[in-house]
Amino acid sequence: MTEHRPLEGKVALVTGGSRGLGAATAKHLARWGARVIITYREQSEAARDVVHACSKLTPGARAIQIDLVEEGSVRDAFGSLDEEGLDFLIANAAATALKPLLALKMHQVDKTFAISVRHFILMTQLAFPLLEKTAGRIVAVSGADTVGYIPTHGLLAAAKASMETIIRYLAAELGPTGVTAVGVLPGYIDTDSIQMMTGPLYETLRQAEIETHPLREAATPEQAAEAVALMCLPEARWLNGQIVQNDGGGLYAMQGRFFQVAARAQGVSPGEDSPIVGV
Repeated sequence: MTEHRPLEGKVALVTGGSRGLGAATAKHLARWGARVIITYREQSEAARDVVHACSKLTPGARAIQIDLVEEGSVRDAFGSLDEEGLDFLIANAAATALKPLLALKMHQVDKTFAISVRHFILMTQLAFPLLEKTAGRIVAVSGADTVGYIPTHGLLAAAKASMETIIRYLAAELGPTGVTAVGVLPGYIDTDSIQMMTGPLYETLRQAEIETHPLREAATPEQAAEAVALMCLPEARWLNGQIVQNDGGGLYAMQGRFFQVAARAQGVSPGEDSPIVGV
């Protein structure tokens, strides 16, 4: 069987590529033939492991240390890309303070918007001359907190919602040049970050995800990365300007899933004899 390598000869930059969805996306793109460049801020050992894995799939992978809060660091990183070219800019990195809005400090607001808005725009400006040469694509990773309430996610949701708007404007503004832009909005992804964020609630939430998700699974980073990689295919060109939900139907089903959890807590099986039927 011929190996499926639809991105052979392409170059992809994945921000936040040392772990989680970013690392899984980098490996998927490398498996499809793309030469991958990942960025990281502190996780140098994890970044080396991702680069090693990607290089085994497609030679030439490398990592760039970058602080997406600092404009100078962003400019320096993109300055090193001139000779390599670029086909895909995948904006995956994010950072925030998970606090109620009234508890936020202004420096936390500044940092969150610097990464997901201010320097996302800067990255597109710096990447555009390279992307224009290849009719490349910008892919931005958003989050479920833009379409539904998640406690303590108000700040990140605001920044990601802004990113989604920027994607739509980029699609309109850059389309005539051949450069396209698309967003990807995953649901729950079973990552180390989720485990750290939810602490003692992690296992309970994970089990609830498995039991109530329409696909009866908790998505792995590898599964979520499939949709990000698909957005890089030529066939995804007409998704320009769209925010594609790769959540397996879980977000739409959320209200029904809430009822399922409530019913099970009462020892009732959701079905014809359930009190939630007809609600």
